[in-house]
Amino acid sequence: MTRTVFRFSATALLGALVAGSTVHAQHQLPRRPPERLEQPAMKPQSGEVGVLPVQGNVYLLNLGDVNIVAQVGQDGILLVDTGPADWSERITRTLEERFGSRPIRYIVNTHVHPDHVGGNAALMKVARGDSEEQGFGGNQAAKLIAHEETLNRMSGVVDGETELPADMLPTSSFFTEKKEIYFNGEPIEILYQPAAHTDGDVMVFFRGSDVIASGDLYSTTSYPIIDEKRGGTIQGYLDALNRILDITVPRFNQQGGTMIIPGHGRLSNESDVDDYRNWMTIVRDRVQEMAKKGMSIDQVKAARPTLDFDGVFVNPRWTPDQFLEAVYHTIAADAPQTASKN
Repeated sequence: MTRTVFRFSATALLGALVAGSTVHAQHQLPRRPPERLEQPAMKPQSGEVGVLPVQGNVYLLNLGDVNIVAQVGQDGILLVDTGPADWSERITRTLEERFGSRPIRYIVNTHVHPDHVGGNAALMKVARGDSEEQGFGGNQAAKLIAHEETLNRMSGVVDGETELPADMLPTSSFFTEKKEIYFNGEPIEILYQPAAHTDGDVMVFFRGSDVIASGDLYSTTSYPIIDEKRGGTIQGYLDALNRILDITVPRFNQQGGTMIIPGHGRLSNESDVDDYRNWMTIVRDRVQEMAKKGMSIDQVKAARPTLDFDGVFVNPRWTPDQFLEAVYHTIAADAPQTASKN
């Protein structure tokens, strides 16, 4: 356990942003096409967008506490999430400085939360302007993609949700398990994961670059954030982690290979997600056993079933008690199903 915790804490400095060129050298796939835009990562100044070349066509853009993703090539730019609204101008400037006049052609929203969709309106305005300058129209214009559940919440048609401005809403949605597009020389899968972080989350798998943008289905900075009011559950979250592990292929001894960009935190590989899944399963099982014994949520919190892992995942924005409440409530709500799976 000590060795595993060290890997999380020692690398959690987002040192990937400081030593991006080293990480890029370690994980670059030699089979990628020559359109790769070779530029070294630089340590960002406070309040600036940090850019980390991951592998293939994919870059991690760090916005302080939030990560978004850019896939860049000859066809233009695909963004996964747009970050908080007040980062839009900095994102636009960074894309221009790093990648020149390449147009934004696609934006994918992984879920409904404002720290990931706040920049939709501003960046879609840039994308529409880029498309017009490039002479694109109709089906070739920039698209903002999300799952139907996310669109419904952003549109305010779900009870308890407030309708967002029209220029923030997805222009394309899907209701199936996945949506596929082909862009910048590689197939891209947008994979729906129900009842996990929310009821409308997706992850984006760049198959050629061998990178997964997980959104908030995975984070290295806190316990799983389960938005109960928006349909999130602990079992759905664990299902999402298992799905990531089904996709990932390590290069050697569970290290390297497929890279995972979390919604918050540091660049990861299969081993990191495997550890995270295992630890969260342990906590889930402990809470489940306590609930079966008839313990109340206050008694569960007093027993501190997360104590082993608080040093790694404690976060003032999502405390162990908040996590335990979400786990307890969703286990109680799903008791028959949970019992049948165990």
